Amino acid sequence: MKNFKWSQWIVLTFFIVSACYLIVLSVTQPYLGIDVEQKDGGWVITDVESGGWADRQNVPPGAVILSVDEEDPGLHHSLTMFNELENAQSFSIESSGEVLRYSDIDQFSRVHWVFYILLPALFFVAILGISYLVHKRVHKRYSAEQLILYFLAIATAYLSNSGAVRDDLYSLVLNTSLFLLAPVILLHFLHNYFQELKVVWFSKKILYFLYVLVAGVSLLDTYYLVTYQNPPYFQMVPPMSLLGLYIITFVIVYRGVYIYRHAAVGPVFKYMAIGMTVAFFPYILLYLIPVLVSGVTIVSLEFGAVFLIALPATFMYLITREQLIDINFIMNRLRYYFILSVLPAFVLTAVIGWIVDGGLSMVAYIQLYLLLHTTLIAFLSLKEGLDVRMQRFLFSARYSYQESMHRLASDMKDQSNAVDLMKVVRDEIKNVMSVREIYIFSKHNKRKMYCVYNEIPEGVVDHFDDHLFHKPYDIGSIIETEKGFGVVVGLSLEKMTMLWCRGKKDFTTLNRDEKTYLQTISHHANIAIENMNLIEDLVKELRTLRNDQTQKYPAWLSRLLFTIAENQRKQLSIDIHDTVLQEQLYLYRKMDDLIRNRTDLSTSLHAELKMYKESLLDSIHLTRETCNELRPAFIEELGLVQSLKNLIHQYQLRSNFTVYFSHEQFESELDQERILGIFRIVQELLTNAMKHSGAKIVKLSLYNENDQVVLYYSDNGKGMDYSMKRDLFSHIGLSGIEQRVNGLNGSLEITTAPGEGFRTRITFPYPSHKEVQHV
Repeated sequence: MKNFKWSQWIVLTFFIVSACYLIVLSVTQPYLGIDVEQKDGGWVITDVESGGWADRQNVPPGAVILSVDEEDPGLHHSLTMFNELENAQSFSIESSGEVLRYSDIDQFSRVHWVFYILLPALFFVAILGISYLVHKRVHKRYSAEQLILYFLAIATAYLSNSGAVRDDLYSLVLNTSLFLLAPVILLHFLHNYFQELKVVWFSKKILYFLYVLVAGVSLLDTYYLVTYQNPPYFQMVPPMSLLGLYIITFVIVYRGVYIYRHAAVGPVFKYMAIGMTVAFFPYILLYLIPVLVSGVTIVSLEFGAVFLIALPATFMYLITREQLIDINFIMNRLRYYFILSVLPAFVLTAVIGWIVDGGLSMVAYIQLYLLLHTTLIAFLSLKEGLDVRMQRFLFSARYSYQESMHRLASDMKDQSNAVDLMKVVRDEIKNVMSVREIYIFSKHNKRKMYCVYNEIPEGVVDHFDDHLFHKPYDIGSIIETEKGFGVVVGLSLEKMTMLWCRGKKDFTTLNRDEKTYLQTISHHANIAIENMNLIEDLVKELRTLRNDQTQKYPAWLSRLLFTIAENQRKQLSIDIHDTVLQEQLYLYRKMDDLIRNRTDLSTSLHAELKMYKESLLDSIHLTRETCNELRPAFIEELGLVQSLKNLIHQYQLRSNFTVYFSHEQFESELDQERILGIFRIVQELLTNAMKHSGAKIVKLSLYNENDQVVLYYSDNGKGMDYSMKRDLFSHIGLSGIEQRVNGLNGSLEITTAPGEGFRTRITFPYPSHKEVQHV
């Protein structure tokens, strides 16, 4: 609040003080709702407004007003200026020769409290909060100040309605001035806002002209109110001016929508236009224009003013959000629902009007039609949202095509060849559509030659020749005959692949949803098969990149291939752990329960079962060990050093050599790719030592040297003839180590000879960070 300017404090104080005055006035001064007309020198009550104090007190129309606040009625300004009786503490009338006196006017109706006091006051408080957020959070710019001023003006104008219906002079001045000024301030905000976006589509001279026009009308209106005049020629000037301002505003806004409909700011214009339309059109079309044309209203002023809440919501959203929802999608849906609801709303209106005794007035018909039309649009919008969110909960997943596509996509990603993928598609269709036998086959496009995935009866093949392949087909084409239906899932220059079904189990034809489902599945399957073929071709192409002399792949390719391999290892480890291992543990627990709880087992059978139990336990340990080798457990959490210690411990349990591991001078913080790469290299070196070297002692060192990580390995095994290294590399797995080192931009040095053991020094570049030491 400290960063407010003194001018902003003055403006804010004006609006807050005015709002407080209007609220106090509305609470302390009841709304009478009495319309009068001067006849034969006296004032006669012509109408009593529904919901007003006079309506609840049954003040009779046609009565003559004798006095107001103990004075002559002609001295009360609301009668002489507006032909209304308001702002009075007491009055007396003569009706049918009887004099009636009314005083202690202090009762309110609930409707009046809600629409004239509660909602306007809450709206003003909400506008204060929104204005504060705009001032505090939006970047300092001129358009934000204009927006706040517009918010406060429209909120105070809305609140002034409660005083205007009571013919309070200050409320009337505010009501006319602010409602006229609000559209001009809005245009001023739009000009500044889009100017900051480097977009200008109307001249600022229009604003100057409108400000002068509003000032002139407001000053004249204030003059006539203060001097207690209300000349007939001026009574229509403020509402006609307001209508003209709204027309100018909407012409300018929708002109911007049209000009910039394809520009980057197009959605902003559309949001703005829609927000303004929702806020002002109910008031303009259903209240202001009917009053000016015929003197009657389709909706009340207070109801039309409720829609003003759309303005702060729209502009607050525009200036605070960086991404906007898809307004075109929403408007297209609403437009569709609008058209769809026209005829039902018209029919329902006619039926209700025919049912109601005595019929309805024209205004009542219009109100009823608008209510029904709006309700149908809201219902259809709500239904669409519920369909998306609730359909899978209300209907069986088996027969939900959307759920089927989710299952199929999940199953497809686990397939590695086209044959298995087609079987998955076949089983899913059979499960969802409840059909009879499904056959998968491919036919050569030029010769009578079939490739079948499973055995097909000879009569079905003859049926293919007689009824199919006589016209060009495309992916997703559906062929229906008296003996079944088929869908094309693959198409190339040489062959066409099809799923053929012998029909549904209930002998019915395919409906529209089923055809769409089959076409969607066929397109998914075709894309998956094409991707498999592309990957297969890519792998063949990548193999040609290997250097013929060094037999090395490029570093980036080595990293890519090892990353793919590690992902496959990880997935395989998860699959084994979640299926095979869990099944083994289940069988182990069942066998343990059997041995413990069955007392009727013979001694020999009991001993045999215990032996099987121990064998199963060994198998469980082996499976767990396999999972850990495929994907080392907690390698990300433990770090490289502790993971290597665990690995060395596992190898020493099942080998005849001793490993001495030193790491005191290793302090590097490596990324996960290098940690996993070094771990796999050590794993391969220890495997070679166990299978090939015959060593008794293995030494392993990990340390830093300048800007490199060094891994040094040596053993006292039998060594090898390094002159034949290519064949030996392939034989003992050193080729994989070499490719891993190459992929990490490292270097590999090997020293070995028959009978002299094996030594290797591997270096990697690394960023200079400290590794967290794990205890």
